[in-house]
Amino acid sequence: MPDQTPLQLLIVDDQQGIRQLCAAIGGRLGLECAQLESAEAALAQMTNRAAELILADLQAGKGSGLELLAEVKRRWPLTEVAVMSAYGSRDSALQAMRLGAYDFVVKPFRVEEFQLVLERMMEKARLVRENKLLRSRLRGRAGLPVQACTDLEELERLTVQRVIEQVGGDKEEAQRLLGISRATLYRKIKRYGIGKAAQETEQGMAEAGRRTEEMSRN
Repeated sequence: MPDQTPLQLLIVDDQQGIRQLCAAIGGRLGLECAQLESAEAALAQMTNRAAELILADLQAGKGSGLELLAEVKRRWPLTEVAVMSAYGSRDSALQAMRLGAYDFVVKPFRVEEFQLVLERMMEKARLVRENKLLRSRLRGRAGLPVQACTDLEELERLTVQRVIEQVGGDKEEAQRLLGISRATLYRKIKRYGIGKAAQETEQGMAEAGRRTEEMSRN
């Protein structure tokens, strides 16, 4: 079964009001939120338990949000980090993106826009978690290389495709091996066009066969 544990969000800002607002929005989306006043505290928290998502103010108490971003990406590269600032400049935003930030949020922000950023970060974090689960289930079973892969969507596509091929197209068996629901499996098959090329090849061969048969009759 898919991992149903809530994704964890660290909110790093020295303003209590901002932390509480972000936590309220995150909680409404089903996130487990922790509020921290400084980058230093965030790193200590990450050492104890690495969170999937971080929102960090550009000036995050002791230490800057950019320093926190750089250190998190060095030690926990799959954690998604968005940087916030009330004094957003083009240079700061570009620097944050170069360091691997998911987004740069300018305060004050509209709740709807901020929620959309969180939802997109959550989608990517779930993809990371899902692929970790797939790799663990397939290690030594489906013959799929499990070395680190930075292109998570490509890894997912290859994983699902390899399993379906090895079970001869049996969707129920593929669903069982992958540990996902039938609806999720079919959604991934459709998303990545898995089996489409083979199906088109079979259709082309059948069409060629019909044409050959018609020519022989004439």
